[in-house]
Amino acid sequence: MKISSIETRVVGAQTPGSVLSDRNYVFVLVHTDEGLTGLGEATLEGHDRSVRAAIEEMADLVVGEDPTRIEYLTQVMTRQMFWRGGVIKGTAVAGVELALWDIVGKSAGLPVHQLVGGAVRDRIRVYTNGWSVGSTDPVELRDRAQAAVAAGHRAFKFSLVLPSWPLRDAELLRSVATAAAAVREAVGPDAPLMFDGHGRYDADQAIAIGRVLEDVRVYFYEEPVQPGRLGDMARVAQALDLTIAAGERLASKEEFVPLLSNGAVSVVQPDLAHCHGFGEGMKIAQLADAFGAWIAPHGPMSPVLTAISTHLDAVAPNFLIQERLHLDDWRENVIRTPLKVEDGFLPLPTGPGWGIELDDDICSAHPRVSVQVPRLFRADSSVADW
Repeated sequence: MKISSIETRVVGAQTPGSVLSDRNYVFVLVHTDEGLTGLGEATLEGHDRSVRAAIEEMADLVVGEDPTRIEYLTQVMTRQMFWRGGVIKGTAVAGVELALWDIVGKSAGLPVHQLVGGAVRDRIRVYTNGWSVGSTDPVELRDRAQAAVAAGHRAFKFSLVLPSWPLRDAELLRSVATAAAAVREAVGPDAPLMFDGHGRYDADQAIAIGRVLEDVRVYFYEEPVQPGRLGDMARVAQALDLTIAAGERLASKEEFVPLLSNGAVSVVQPDLAHCHGFGEGMKIAQLADAFGAWIAPHGPMSPVLTAISTHLDAVAPNFLIQERLHLDDWRENVIRTPLKVEDGFLPLPTGPGWGIELDDDICSAHPRVSVQVPRLFRADSSVADW
């Protein structure tokens, strides 16, 4: 069996009035001369054209090759060209690599997780994200959280996109405290509740916000500062009685080493569509396990990536919880059998490969759109305001 061609399919994922719609999904289809086609995802918000161009460059390296030689082809795509690249290249490699795993699973007639040791759990715990985006009003946040509970979710992550002054912004602190209390009231005293800082804060502000989050018993505090600021991340972790998580912006296992070895994080969050794919994701999970850390894969993209991530979740002994975007529109149906959360869990995937197929009609009905990224910098605000 040989790779005959690589196709990218871009689906405009914007829906007016919906949450997290500032993106185009990028799906990768690897075709073979035996008629098998593998599916991967290479969505990178705001950079779909760059990712597609990188995939076109890589096609010259892998077309004609045996698709079952996944590690070899991953190394070729990563190392053959002089520049190893960052997240754009990591995303392009991931899209192809994920599709190769799908081909191997389909060829064997087995789910991918059975090809790499088999499941160590019988269902996948998930949390919902995206339900809070666009709101800072405590009443509205409470109502949205209650709606997410009604939809079958039992764990929740929220964030507040608010301007911030560089140091000790009292107004921001009050906003976070009020919002966190409202969400905690809505989801109950025991539900895992996570807060995402998106790296917006300096270490002092992050610690001050963390004190508030301690009061509402947050499950983990994600990206309180930029993950590249290792000293700041470690200082936040040492100052708070909270679990610190990070990793969605990191593209390779090497980038996780300093965060783990310095005790800056206890939960790592690789995104399989950004970190060079499933194989690298497994290595990151094993690396985290060696440091006694947990893995909670990042995944606020399409249901394709969520389904793919459940295979890593199934086999990683140190798996904690899986992110899933809260969707309530056509995007749920981009795969022919939509994922359904029941009492906070997804079932183990059972079909060959990833166990999913794109719905071609849905994809065709939503062509690529020009993404309008909001401008968050203001002349009177701080550089943390993003």
